[in-house]
Amino acid sequence: MEIHGLKITKPLEELRNSPYHHQLGLKMCAAFIARQQGIKIDTALKKVAQPVGDLWLVIAEFARHGCSIETGLDGPSQMFGPTTGSVM
Repeated sequence: MEIHGLKITKPLEELRNSPYHHQLGLKMCAAFIARQQGIKIDTALKKVAQPVGDLWLVIAEFARHGCSIETGLDGPSQMFGPTTGSVM
């Protein structure tokens, strides 16, 4: 999948099975809802359907991929070390 020069190489099935992408997609969806409705992020998190849809998983991968391009690292594990809990 490629949009505006960003190429996503992970298949959708892999994104669906990734806890990282689910957490990031959930948080990004909540941030979008909070911004659109003018509410706090905590309130928006309660409104997000779980599991998040494929669109938010793909958006999460675009964000992860974009971050790795900017920093020259391959994702958060190289920036911060391995995660031990939920992302963000």
